[in-house]
Amino acid sequence: MRVWIDESNATFSSATQFAILQGMSRRPRKPQFPLPWNSLSPSAWIGVLSEAGLRTTQARGAVKTVSTATFRQHDDWQSTLARAPKVFRQRVQEFILPPVRLELCERVTAEDRTSRLLYRTADGHLIETVIIPSERGGAAGRTTVCVSSQIGCGRRCVFCETGRLGLIRQLSAAEIVDQFHQAVMLWDAERGQAPKVTNVVFMGMGEPLDNLHEVLRAIEVMTDDLSFGLSAKRITVSTVGVAPKIGEFLRSTRANLAVSLNAPDDERRSALMPVNKRCSMADLRRVLIDKTPAGRDVLFEYILFDRVNDSLDDAELLGAWLQDIPARLNLIPANPGPDPKLRQPEPERVWAFQKLLLDRGVRVMVRHPHGRDVGGACGQLAGAARERLDRLQHTRSPGEL
Repeated sequence: MRVWIDESNATFSSATQFAILQGMSRRPRKPQFPLPWNSLSPSAWIGVLSEAGLRTTQARGAVKTVSTATFRQHDDWQSTLARAPKVFRQRVQEFILPPVRLELCERVTAEDRTSRLLYRTADGHLIETVIIPSERGGAAGRTTVCVSSQIGCGRRCVFCETGRLGLIRQLSAAEIVDQFHQAVMLWDAERGQAPKVTNVVFMGMGEPLDNLHEVLRAIEVMTDDLSFGLSAKRITVSTVGVAPKIGEFLRSTRANLAVSLNAPDDERRSALMPVNKRCSMADLRRVLIDKTPAGRDVLFEYILFDRVNDSLDDAELLGAWLQDIPARLNLIPANPGPDPKLRQPEPERVWAFQKLLLDRGVRVMVRHPHGRDVGGACGQLAGAARERLDRLQHTRSPGEL
């Protein structure tokens, strides 16, 4: 199913909002007010308004009212302000801008109900988000939203469509939060008896640790009890292995860390993932052993490519590398990507690889693809859909999209 969204019904961020968001990306530790409402957590806004002269009880009451209206009831900003306490409205122009709203351009739904959402930012760039329903229903099921953290990516992994774009710019916390917020609204409107959204993965476009401060700020919004109230343990941030940022990430949040590994030795990992030329597997391993707090583990993602990294000898090397790291491992049979030579192995090779690791005591499972038929699976974002929309933009007027 494909749904095109008429631009005449879209809500755009103002030029002022965009300029401020760009400033936040350059100076993430010292944001300058006013800021979009969804760029800071409700708890942070309580602190801002308290420092501005409101009593703490006034600030908390006002922020709770506005948070409920925007994050839970999904009201528009003008309706929210009309019902907000007077003390809040008096501070709005000085400190708070309307929430950033991305423009939803396209939604494509796969046979398994996975939906790929294509958004346009205020400055005209395209980013993608994926809604991934669980195969199980009831209490055991879950629905996950996969969000992007950058426009493009500078890490240029050879199997990833996004890497072909290069890095265009960072996404702001507000742009990350709105991806999630709109996905929740869409899913709640149609899910029926399917599980509600409970999980978030930063596995969309971009390298999250290259935009760490905005990612951490977005996580704070998502986990605040007055906004979405997600558990940090249900949020996973995936990195190609930016070792200098791993310690700061683990100190700053209880969200899960996932490391995309994809090879058992430096030679092949460097060929697949250029980041390895700057940070070897030994360096990455040392950081993970030294910086992972007690009681936490690290999820490793290993994409299996036929006759490239999927032999039993490769499994032995991988198992040895994982020793002494509190590790969980997801094996991911390769999805179609930019390099046709990187193909999915036969199922027998996947199961044999998994069995050897299980025999070596590694906690390992095979992750089956979701949304592959609509370009929403691992490594596929920013591919054919982006090219298709770009062609349409050159051949149709905006009102025809």
